[in-house]
Amino acid sequence: MNELQNISKTVCFKKGEELYREGSTPRAVYLVKKGKIKIEQTNEGGYTRIVYVYTVGEYFGFRPLMCKEKHPVSAFVLEDCEIEVFEGKQFLEIVMHSPKLSFNLVEILSYEFNVWINLIGSLSHKSAKERVALILLILHEKYKTGGKESAITMSKADIACYSETTEETVVRVLTFFKEQGILTTVARKVIIKNKRMLEIIAEGF
Repeated sequence: MNELQNISKTVCFKKGEELYREGSTPRAVYLVKKGKIKIEQTNEGGYTRIVYVYTVGEYFGFRPLMCKEKHPVSAFVLEDCEIEVFEGKQFLEIVMHSPKLSFNLVEILSYEFNVWINLIGSLSHKSAKERVALILLILHEKYKTGGKESAITMSKADIACYSETTEETVVRVLTFFKEQGILTTVARKVIIKNKRMLEIIAEGF
């Protein structure tokens, strides 16, 4: 940990800023200290989808660095952030002689891979309403700060990219959920009121 601290600096980023672009050469590893980061990928048809959201305490950006590949995704600041940035080459040198750090990184990659595969598999056979419900459940956990409620501040456009639907569909589904008492909205925030009902809808029951 002392060695990592020696090669890092904390940088503040504003909402909407880009950390790295899909296809670029990786030069650093990142740790979220405050805020959230969204990871996007663009398919051959030019459609952009959100594949992951990183929150406080999570490392990212190290897989392509370790594999000597280009970034397969883009990283954007979802809300104002403090990010600890580790210089890439020096980070790799530390990994080389730290079995514990190497094992921890493998654990992180395995977890993320399982999440991505499960999400892709789930979204592929669900209706638009079920997709939005599933993504709201994921975001509920990402935005939870204590207690049962969490205020989701992700834009409707981003929720659409995450759920692989359209913004118009998201608006329609959120309105329906609000009418059913499943959630409420305060300004631009979405607050889940009935998580169990959302789980039932996400499962297609």
